[in-house]
Amino acid sequence: MRVVYLYGPPGVGKLTVARELVALTSFKLLHNHLTGNLVAALFPHGSADFSRLIRQLRRVMLSEATEAGIDVVVTSVYLDELEVFAAIQRMIEPVYAGGGRVLFVRLTCEREVWLARVPNESRRIEHKLTDPDRALGLFKGGDPFAVMPIKPTLTLDTTHLLPVQAAAQIVDHYALPVRSSVAEY
Repeated sequence: MRVVYLYGPPGVGKLTVARELVALTSFKLLHNHLTGNLVAALFPHGSADFSRLIRQLRRVMLSEATEAGIDVVVTSVYLDELEVFAAIQRMIEPVYAGGGRVLFVRLTCEREVWLARVPNESRRIEHKLTDPDRALGLFKGGDPFAVMPIKPTLTLDTTHLLPVQAAAQIVDHYALPVRSSVAEY
């Protein structure tokens, strides 16, 4: 069982690349807004209950996927804080305990391009963060493109890289299986 863990700031292209990766492989998609939107239906975003429940849901989903042998693509924003890193480690712990692998992919792009992508209409439709100032504020002056202290990590710059190209590079780098219907073309 494998988890491809895509991370980077809002608007860098995580979900778009993840969807292309799912189209190339037989992996399932567990993107951060699935759990976020579910929990936000009951608890305010940013509250202690919101954070606790999201972390629990994601851990349970990955634990169940590991037991079932389901390969998963996960998307997440990484805030370079000890608490956030510890929460990520707890979330992926069941994958390692079940003999699975977590394959990290850090998405970056030029700062101006990133901030121009944040207010994109496709993000608004999906109820994502669309305010560049709020996106910057998430990082409290820190680096929105911080590297998670886990090795190995593949880093892809999405400034000029098409999502399908990024997905193909992930497949090649980590030697992921490609759907047979995709491989025929």
